[in-house]
Amino acid sequence: MDYVQEIFGGCLKWYDILIRVAVAVLIGMLIGIERELANHPAGMKTHALVCLGSAITSMISTEMCYSLIVDAPLDLASVDLSRIASGVVSGIGFIGAGAIIKSKDGSFVTGITTAATVWVSGCMGLAIGMGYFRIIIIAMAAIMFTTFILKWLEDKFIKHRGTRFIEIITDDKSAALPQLEDYFDRKQIVITSFDCTVANENEDEDKATKFCCRYYLRIPKGVPFTVVMRDIAKMDEIKEVYESTPSSASSKKFAR
Repeated sequence: MDYVQEIFGGCLKWYDILIRVAVAVLIGMLIGIERELANHPAGMKTHALVCLGSAITSMISTEMCYSLIVDAPLDLASVDLSRIASGVVSGIGFIGAGAIIKSKDGSFVTGITTAATVWVSGCMGLAIGMGYFRIIIIAMAAIMFTTFILKWLEDKFIKHRGTRFIEIITDDKSAALPQLEDYFDRKQIVITSFDCTVANENEDEDKATKFCCRYYLRIPKGVPFTVVMRDIAKMDEIKEVYESTPSSASSKKFAR
């Protein structure tokens, strides 16, 4: 019986561990929902695993503290719970850094919100593992407000004043690019970033080589974005035009 107590005993009971693991997975999934809906690589599974891993690390730290106090004299025990927590926070930074993408010309950076949600998910896991449920409840409410309510406010009141990312497919860029630049000048649309690459390389001479031109545009408040997309789609040299994001594949197609 003493041997069983030695193996399975500890400061955390079975139901404590079960509750904290379940809460970590649930909260990680809730934080990752918004990223999942936005089609980002780090979605519910990633956030749930990060939160769960941090919670497990906190529980291990707590058990280590308990073991030192029980098994060693108090004057010989050296316990520093902050070391493991600081290591987790630093380690999560590497995961978040992998989600950040910067354009070649440095004009825009994307993935920062995903990196921030992964980092805060890890911090929540640490709090869950330590059993700080009052902090968890208040912090979770603040996270949900930030990721959902603020995003809704941004989309409704701010996003239309900002910039848009579009992709244009053409087989004659020498004719299409001056036409597009003339249109942007007339509409007072500012080009903040531009990139043009070969979309397909055809060895067959009967098929034209297509080019993919990417524009990051700052559109004036009085110019509807849908009108801009329709005007571009009507141009003779434009085959396809998409609304997209710098980090994802094309999302909206405006056919001619």
